[in-house]
Amino acid sequence: MATTSTISFIGTGSGIPSADRFFSSSLLHLNGSHLLVDAGEPCVHLLKDRGNLLSEIGAILITHGHVDHIGGLPALLQGCKLIGRMAPLTIYLPEEMLAPLRAWIAALYLAEEGLGFSLGWIAWKNNAVESLPGKISVTPCRNSHLERCYRGRTGADPARPCDSYSLEICSGESRLIFSGDLGSPQDLAPLLEKPMDLLICELSHFRAEELAAALKEASITTLCLVHLSEEYVEDRSELKIRMEELLPQINDVVLPDDGEVLDF
Repeated sequence: MATTSTISFIGTGSGIPSADRFFSSSLLHLNGSHLLVDAGEPCVHLLKDRGNLLSEIGAILITHGHVDHIGGLPALLQGCKLIGRMAPLTIYLPEEMLAPLRAWIAALYLAEEGLGFSLGWIAWKNNAVESLPGKISVTPCRNSHLERCYRGRTGADPARPCDSYSLEICSGESRLIFSGDLGSPQDLAPLLEKPMDLLICELSHFRAEELAAALKEASITTLCLVHLSEEYVEDRSELKIRMEELLPQINDVVLPDDGEVLDF
């Protein structure tokens, strides 16, 4: 019997602090492997509540360096150390974040050599396939999120790279897309050319109608909307109905709560 694949929505909130929704983090169980997509705070506590996951996660996939997607990483590594994790852990992330993150972790007295497990760091290369255990492939696709929301802003460093990625994750016949944060729904265009089982897409930086227009020809079994703007959080049931009307070709439109688990 085939192993059921699941996604657990650890945190589905936007960057605005909320007592009801935590920052971005999703746990993917695929072909026997556990992958954490983004590590928004307070993911370590929520993972600890789910059994032995702090020892079992094989890789952490970071889409970009905004604090609501990466701020829980030091606490997660400390938690792994304190519960006695021994298995190696690999972190995939934008290249520009590699040195600052390692420096931050060291500044917090978390010596990598003293964690008790080996820690690997791999920088994404745009459209370059990464092969993970369990016959899983992950392909990063650069998007314009940071270019749009950072470049040209007050105090921004004009020479700084602004790498932000959407992720294509494949195993066997399963194909999933994590949008990460986007500059525009059009950033998804290269990823919509083939059918997908699941699209986990943010809806904080553009209108629902813009997203629907970008997805109208796409073959998607299930659309999960996360990272909702405050406007859409107010009436999620109305948003679900509206997206079902705009995208009749999609079997299911899901607006998950924190902690919700979806089989696919």
